[in-house]
Amino acid sequence: MTFGAAARVEERAPVVVELYTSEGCNSCPPADEFLGELARRPEILALAFRVDYWDYLGRAVRFAKPDYTQRQRAYARALGSPMVYTPQAVVDGVPHIVGSDRAGLKALI
Repeated sequence: MTFGAAARVEERAPVVVELYTSEGCNSCPPADEFLGELARRPEILALAFRVDYWDYLGRAVRFAKPDYTQRQRAYARALGSPMVYTPQAVVDGVPHIVGSDRAGLKALI
C-alpha cells in the first residue's frame, strides 16, 4: 500500500527536557515554573530531578534523591563540564543550560 506525501504522517519522538533543581536554590522556582509550562506541550517530555547537594545548608530537600545527583554528575562528566549547578536543564541528553533561561531553552528545543 502506498501513501501520497499529503497522507504521510511523520511521527517524532518527544523532546526530553530534564531539569535538575532544588528547593534550596533561590533561582530554581522560575525554572520549575517554566518546566511546568513545557510539560503541557505534547511534543515535550518534561522531567524534574531534585538533587540532594543543597542538604548541607541544614534543610533537607523534599523529594531529593542521591540518585538524581549522581545522574546529574554523570551528565557533567559526559559533557566535559567541571561542575553541576541548579537549575540546570539538559535537552535530549546533550546540551545543558540554565533552567530558567527561557529563550535559550526554547532555542534548544
